[in-house]
Amino acid sequence: MSWTLSPRAFERMLESNGVGKDATERRPEARELFEMEKRGLRAALQNCPGILFVGIAGNTNSYTDFEEVIPASFALPNLITVGAVDQAGDETSFTSFGPTTTVHANGFQVESVLPGGEKTLFSVTSAAVPQITNLAAKLLALDPRLTPEQVIAVIKKGADRSEDGRRNLINPKRSVALLRQSNASSEKN
Repeated sequence: MSWTLSPRAFERMLESNGVGKDATERRPEARELFEMEKRGLRAALQNCPGILFVGIAGNTNSYTDFEEVIPASFALPNLITVGAVDQAGDETSFTSFGPTTTVHANGFQVESVLPGGEKTLFSVTSAAVPQITNLAAKLLALDPRLTPEQVIAVIKKGADRSEDGRRNLINPKRSVALLRQSNASSEKN
């Protein structure tokens, strides 16, 4: 899920469509629309407990809970929220953050292919999400019985935690090794 919504986004949408004469007038309607979207999206994710959802933290260098960014501010057992780091493993200047930002992956200068085949470099949190999705798919290929919660747990346990504890940089090799080790000890028992 390479998108986010917030109350401010709804205010901007209303403004761009000529709704209300000023921000004060638009704010209550934007809040109402946001709350409907938030309830509906949370219910949709909660009602699919067997599906792993991978979402971005966002690109506004802000605290997701304070900004009420959805789905990034949701704490759900089947949702993993991804922040972006650069090649050195440091948070990018644009990535959003917060307690629900579970893991990080490279989102800086990631080579991407445009329609028509042209290659370009993108620096967005959305570039980090496919790396998490890829790792989750590999783990599920190794053990299709894994639940979304178990996939998230293996990814988190295999991640390299920064000294300040704020970043959990994915480590695919370690996550795969942990899963194989866990499966091997389960087979012995």
